[in-house]
Amino acid sequence: MDAAILQAAQTALTAGHPVWLVTVAAVTGSTPQRPGAWMAVDETGLLAGTIGGGALEYTCIQWVTQGQAVPGLRHISLNAREAGAVGMICGGSTDLLFTPLTDAAPLRAAVQALEARQDVVFCLPADGGAPWLMPREMARTGPALVTDAPARMELPVLDTRRVFVIGGGHVAREVSRLLGQLAVRHFVADDRAEFAAAERFADAEQVLLCDFAALDAAFAGALAPTAADAVCIMTRGHQGDAAAVRWALDTPAGYIGLMGSRRKRETLFADLAAGYTDAPARITTPIGLAIGAVTPAEIAVSVCAQLVQWFHSKE
Repeated sequence: MDAAILQAAQTALTAGHPVWLVTVAAVTGSTPQRPGAWMAVDETGLLAGTIGGGALEYTCIQWVTQGQAVPGLRHISLNAREAGAVGMICGGSTDLLFTPLTDAAPLRAAVQALEARQDVVFCLPADGGAPWLMPREMARTGPALVTDAPARMELPVLDTRRVFVIGGGHVAREVSRLLGQLAVRHFVADDRAEFAAAERFADAEQVLLCDFAALDAAFAGALAPTAADAVCIMTRGHQGDAAAVRWALDTPAGYIGLMGSRRKRETLFADLAAGYTDAPARITTPIGLAIGAVTPAEIAVSVCAQLVQWFHSKE
């Protein structure tokens, strides 16, 4: 969940400005955004967030600023040939949920839950009523529009995507910065104190100083990778890579990426041949999309682009 939207709406409400949340609740066909995309708007215009930009977003902002917005769900065609369309030619349609806010308390509770890493869901009633929070175990897999009474849009406060960055070098630092911008939860581990410093990874949820041979103990319990998680291995050498790869292969991690050359890959796969016959199929190496990346920042772009591609392929 984008905390900037909650905080911007909370600030406006505290200043006495009524705020509307506009949320993509459902889509059909080609549309600019997926369910769960949202924005906060007051009488001055857009505060934060986006539902895809263009004519659709502009029209919704105009409805709010001109006092024409109506609480609840609104079906909008994105086919210019149909009546009631908003001038877009995507061809699909979208259901938008308009939620007027006058009380900052639900937003404040959501921000606090996000900061405390509580696994809860922010619920927006389908009739445009006041939001509330509920435990994740009571929710569907979100973001999703639920028709069971009370009908509501469910928005998980915590992003279900997680990335484990093993190695704290230059590329890892740039990867962490990009993951922060993508609002993806991630953890960083390195065996050197100067590279496992929290100030190097301000966007990481947790930075761990540990031996690469002890990753199973460092990431245990609720921190252990699941099939929905990604592991990016970029230690400073073959020994660290080998330990991290063995740890990752012993978990159900759905994506395992390894930074390195073709020779490193061949050497590592040869070492793993006896105990990890599935290694070649599970490990993506070299990590990242082939865009000709050279600098740490460029490599980070290629890595994060591949992560985005993989996460979306699982939806």
